[in-house]
Amino acid sequence: MTDIRQLRYFTALAETLHFGRAAEQLHITQPPLSRQIAALEAELGISLLTRTSRAVSLTLAGEQFYRHAKALLADLDTAVRTAQATARGERGELRLNFTMSAAWSLLPRLVKAYSDERPQVGLRLNETLPRDLAQLLGSGAADFGIAFSSPPSGQLRYLPLHREPLCAVLPSRHPLAAQARLDVAQLADEAFVCFPRDTAPALHAAFMDCCRSGGFSPRIRLETHLQQTIVNLVGEGLGVSLVPDSMRRMQLDGAVFRPLLSSPQIEQGLYWHEGNANPCLGGFLDCAQRLAASLQAGAPGFPPKPSPGSGDTGPPPDRSG
Repeated sequence: MTDIRQLRYFTALAETLHFGRAAEQLHITQPPLSRQIAALEAELGISLLTRTSRAVSLTLAGEQFYRHAKALLADLDTAVRTAQATARGERGELRLNFTMSAAWSLLPRLVKAYSDERPQVGLRLNETLPRDLAQLLGSGAADFGIAFSSPPSGQLRYLPLHREPLCAVLPSRHPLAAQARLDVAQLADEAFVCFPRDTAPALHAAFMDCCRSGGFSPRIRLETHLQQTIVNLVGEGLGVSLVPDSMRRMQLDGAVFRPLLSSPQIEQGLYWHEGNANPCLGGFLDCAQRLAASLQAGAPGFPPKPSPGSGDTGPPPDRSG
C-alpha cells in the first residue's frame, strides 16, 4: 500500500529529476530512494519515470500523479499544523457570554486584545443576564462569562478584572442635573428605576447599600432587567437611577450621568468552569490577566482609577449576592 514516505520521495524526485539531488534533499542515500520509487511504481502498476543513463523524466502518468501527490501532501501538512495549533489553543472557538454592563466596560478591549493575539480563534459573543450564567457555564453552552462578582460555587472559577463606582443617572431637565457631583442623599425623595434583585444580586446589593449610606430606602417605581433600558426610561423622565460608572459612555439624549461623592465599588470579572477542556481557555485567561493588571495600573486606553471623591473611598465590593 502506498505510504506517505513514498509520496514525499516521489515528489522530491519529480521536482529535481535527479536521484542524487533528491536523496540529498531528503537526507538519505540514493539506493533507498531508488528502492522506494521502484516499490511505488510496482504498487501502482505503472511507470512514473523514464530513466536513461543521462537523465530522468516524468511520464504522462507521472506528471498527473505528481500534481495530485503534491496537493495531498500539502493538505496533510495543513491538517497536521491545524491540529497542533488547535491543541495549543491557537485555533478553535470560544463562546463568551457577557452582561450588558460589560459591553460598556470590559468586553470591547478584552475581545480586541485576544483577537489581536489569537486571530485564528473564533469568538462567539452572547449577551445574557447574570442569573443565567452559572447554568450556561455548567452545561458547556458557554466557555467564559463576564459578570458582577459573587462567590463562585461548585466547579466555577472567578478572576476579578475591573472595579468601578456607581453613578447617578437623571433626566437632563432634572434640577440636580446642573450639579457636577451628587450626594446620594439628595436622591432620597426621588422615584427610582431599578432592576430585580435576582437579575444581578451583587449589583442590586451595591445599589441598596449606596442608598442606605444616604439614609434612605429607595422608592422603586419601575423594574427592568437591562441597564440600557433603565437609562432609556430615566431619559424619558420616569425616574432616576444608580448605574455602573461605565454606563456614562452611552451619552443618551435626555439623560445625564453624575458621579457620586461616595459609592461602593462594584466588581466585574471572568467566570469559567474548571471542567472545561477547550484548549483555547488558557490563552484567553492569560490575556484577561494582563488586561486586569493594566486596569489596576490605570494604563493608557483603560479607565483610570477613580479620583478622590468619585467613590474611591467606599466599602469593598459586596460579594454576598
